[in-house]
Amino acid sequence: MVDDGDRGFSDRAAAAIEVHDLTRLFSGTTAVDRLSLRVERGEIFGFLGPNGAGKTTTLRMLSTLLRPTAGEAWVAGFDVTREPMEVRRRLGVMTERPALYERLTVDANLRLWAEAHEVPDADGAIRTALEAVDLGDRRHHSVSSLSKGLRQRASLARAILHRPAVLLLDEPSSGLDPAAAVQVEAMIRELVRDGTTVFLNTHRLAEAQRLCDRVAILKTGLVALGRPAELRARIFGNAISVQLADPLTVAVTEAVRRVPGVEHLAAQRTSFECRLKDIEEGTPCVVAAVVAAGGRVLEVKAAGDLEQAYLDLVSGDSSQPGVQEPGLREAA
Repeated sequence: MVDDGDRGFSDRAAAAIEVHDLTRLFSGTTAVDRLSLRVERGEIFGFLGPNGAGKTTTLRMLSTLLRPTAGEAWVAGFDVTREPMEVRRRLGVMTERPALYERLTVDANLRLWAEAHEVPDADGAIRTALEAVDLGDRRHHSVSSLSKGLRQRASLARAILHRPAVLLLDEPSSGLDPAAAVQVEAMIRELVRDGTTVFLNTHRLAEAQRLCDRVAILKTGLVALGRPAELRARIFGNAISVQLADPLTVAVTEAVRRVPGVEHLAAQRTSFECRLKDIEEGTPCVVAAVVAAGGRVLEVKAAGDLEQAYLDLVSGDSSQPGVQEPGLREAA
C-alpha cells in the first residue's frame, strides 16, 4: 500500500507517467511506434484511438505486463522495465474485461488483492472501496451472479483498494448503460480529487471530452495531443457558431463583418459561423454587434464537430494537423 502523503511517488518523480520513444513490435508488426508523452500528477489523461491503434498495448507496457521492444517509460518515477515491482505497488489497473474470480465473492476477490498489496486494514479498505463504487450491498455475492455493469464496479473497487498513485483504466464504460457510465465517471472524478492520477484508454470521444484534462490521439504513433478545446481550435480555427431567434438580416450580417478581428463569416437562415483572430476577445464583441443591430441571440458555442475532427485525424487526413506539445513529433 502506498503512503498517503506523496501517494508513493519516487523522490525523482515530477510526472505521474513519462514515456520516451516507447515502441512495441509483434512478429515484425509495429503496435506502438516511438510514443512520447507526459502525464502530470492529478490529471485525467485520455488516450484515444480506433481499435488496433495500440492503446491497450501501451497500457500493458505501463502496467509492466508487456516488455517494450524499445524506449523507456516511468510510472510514479519508477522504470517499468527495471523496477516493475515498485511500479505495480503504485498502480491500480482496471481492464476492459474484469479479471475477477467468478466463483468467489466480491469480498473474497478484494481480500486477495489486499493481501497481495499488504494493505494494513483490509476490512476497512474493502468497505471504503465498495462504498466508493456503490457496491456495499453486494459484498458477499459471487462475481458470477453480477451483471456486467456491477462487475465493472467490482473491478474498479479492486483497482482502487490500495489507494494507488496512478490508475490505468481500459475502456471503463464499455458495456455499461448510460446511468452506470455516469456513475463510473463520477467515481473517477472523486478519485482524482483524492489525489490519484488517471490514465484513461477509450475509443469514445464524448467520454474523453467530459472527463479528461488532456487527450492524446493514437494511431500506432502519436497523432495529436492537447486539451479537447485546443484540438478543436487547431482544426477548425478560432470559430464560433451563433444561433439566432429570428432569421438573419443584412443589418446583423454587416454589423458582424465590421467587428475587428472577424476574418470570415458563413451565414445560414437563422445562424452564422465566423472565424475570429482572438476567440476570447472577439466573441463578446460579435454578440454585442448582433444585439445592437436588432438580433436576438439564443446560443453561442465553439464551432466545429470534435467528433469529426477526431475521425479526420485517425483517418490520416493531412489537411487537418493535430495539436502537439513541444518535443513531440507527428507520426509518419
